Amino acid sequence: MDVKIKDRKEDVEFLRMACNLAELGIAYHQADLIIRLQERLKKLKGKFSISDGVEIHHKWKQDWQNYFDEQSKTQDVS
Repeated sequence: MDVKIKDRKEDVEFLRMACNLAELGIAYHQADLIIRLQERLKKLKGKFSISDGVEIHHKWKQDWQNYFDEQSKTQDVS
C-alpha cells in the first residue's frame, strides 16, 4: 500500500526524491525512517546507541502499521 499524497511531509518526500535520483530507490516510508534517524543523530551527536536505533525503528514500524491499518479501514468502507 502506498502513502497518499495528502499525507506526505515535504522533507520526507524531498529525501525520497533525492535518493531515487541518485539511484537509491527507496519508498516514502523508508525515507521517513532515515529522517527519524538523522534527527536523533543530530540531537544526540556522538551518544547514539543501539537502543536508540531500536526505539526509533520500533516506533516507526508502529506508526506505519497504524497508518496502513487506517488506510485499509477507509478503503473497506468505500
